Formats: sequence, structure tokens, C-alpha cells
Amino acid sequence: MTQSLDQNVDVLRPMAPLLGAESANEFASLRKELRNEIKPEGVIEQMYVDEFATHIWEIRCLRRYKMSILSNSRLAALQGILQQLLYRRDYDRSSDHEHAAEDLARGWFEKDKAKTQVAALLRRFQMDEDAIEAEAFRLSSEDLERLDRMVALAELRRDKTLRCVADYRKILSKQLQRTADQILDNDEVPRLIAVGKRSV
Repeated sequence: MTQSLDQNVDVLRPMAPLLGAESANEFASLRKELRNEIKPEGVIEQMYVDEFATHIWEIRCLRRYKMSILSNSRLAALQGILQQLLYRRDYDRSSDHEHAAEDLARGWFEKDKAKTQVAALLRRFQMDEDAIEAEAFRLSSEDLERLDRMVALAELRRDKTLRCVADYRKILSKQLQRTADQILDNDEVPRLIAVGKRSV
């Protein structure tokens, strides 16, 4: 039953919102988990579940993008801090000063010696590595705020879709109850009354 339902819904199923590095199998696995959890009945519920999976996937991606944006901002953040902390008069030209800050910032990600130098320089100005994270956050705050709004909208769409499933099930339940009542009112009860009259 589930397999034939899946085949019928394939045409209506939304395209997985995948980027190059993302796995179609991972998205399919998420959708399968949601189907097992929600247990959709019929094509309409299956469509809602597929839409729900798309929203969940989008939210997960947006949250990962936030972490990537922060991570990508760390180099620029450290470079900016080092340009302020390194003494300009120690360099013949301002470009030398900028190159030194850039080289030291890049080295901080790869070399223990550079990490030690940066840590010592930060300590000299009563700072630590939290200053790098704070500056990275400041540099990317507009992008992060935009992503937060996108996550909030995606969460609203997710919650609305889930409510649609619940509302649809309530409506379907009421329709089934009405149909059952009509069948009972129009069929079984008159038959019982007719039988009763004959016995009299």
C-alpha cells in the first residue's frame, strides 16, 4: 500500500532543495523518517509530509550556513584585529604592515608558532580568542540577521504545514463520521423499524 502511494505521489513530490555538496539520499532518508513518524494516509497527506520534509531540510541548511558564515569571517576578523594591534612604525610601508597582519592571521589557522604569537599579542592588550569570535560575529551580523529571518519564516511554513495535516485529519474524520451517520440513518434504522412493524 505504501509503495503504491509513493509511486502515485512521485509526480506531485517537490524537488529536493539540494546544493552540490548535499546528498539526495540524505533528503530521501529524512522524508522516509517523517513518513514513518506521521504515517500519512492518502495522496494529500503524503504531499503535506513531503512539503514538511522540504521545510525541515531548508531550516537545517540555513542553520549550517550561519555556522559557515561565522567560520568564514574569522580570518577577516583576526586580520582586522592584528592590523590594529601590530605597531605600524615597525614597518617601512603600510602595505608591509597589512601583509604582516594577513600572514600572521593565516598562520594562526595552520601553524603553532603563529598561534603562540597571536595569543601573546592578544594577551598584551587584555584580549583572548573570544575577541576573534566577537569580531567575526560583528562583521557577519547583517548576514546572520538575514539568515535568522529566513529560518524564522521557514519554521513558520513548517509549523503551518504540520497544522494542515492535523486540520485535514480532523476534517476527514468529521466527513467519515457524517458519512457513517448518514448510512446508519438512511439504511439500518428504517430496516429495523420495518422489521418491527411486520412483527406487529
